[in-house]
Amino acid sequence: MYIAIEGIDTAGKSTQIELLQKEFKNVLFIKEPGFTEFGKKIREIIFNDEISKKTELFLFLADRSETIEKVVKPNLDKNIISDRSVISGIAYAMEYFDFDLLVNLNKFATDSIFPNFVIILKLNKNTLEYRMSGKNHDNIEKRGLRYLLNIQDNIITTCNRLEIPYILIDASKPIDEIYFRIKKAISEYIK
Repeated sequence: MYIAIEGIDTAGKSTQIELLQKEFKNVLFIKEPGFTEFGKKIREIIFNDEISKKTELFLFLADRSETIEKVVKPNLDKNIISDRSVISGIAYAMEYFDFDLLVNLNKFATDSIFPNFVIILKLNKNTLEYRMSGKNHDNIEKRGLRYLLNIQDNIITTCNRLEIPYILIDASKPIDEIYFRIKKAISEYIK
């Protein structure tokens, strides 16, 4: 079972994954971008260098391809939980490129290996604004609140259009309440 936890920046994915790692010892936890050694180099470029949107897209695809090939494929018989996936890859790029093109590029990059189930942590505008005000911004976050809120809508649209089952969780709730809902959703898929 391949499960992705999705959400825009500051939605709390990393916090929740840290909690899940303590609970689900039999699960392989991965992240995008930057899980492999190659991916760490790509992550550094994406978030810090001035590059074109097309270059950014191809770097994300290269990272995703490497992670799928080196990590996901050899472990498809195991349970995998990913901090981001092809879903956010498409959702972020939808602001600049055609959806069908993005789906085809991602199918090529992943050999059509997409998550079986997605957990989406959804933020309201006020919570996003508050959380963003207290941190330094990378190249993606510098695009602003409106951009990030559009991406959040795109994540939901992507799951719907790809017909991937998902659950929406209010990411402004307390950490333990969010964790309870995530754990309950995951437990239906991972025994």
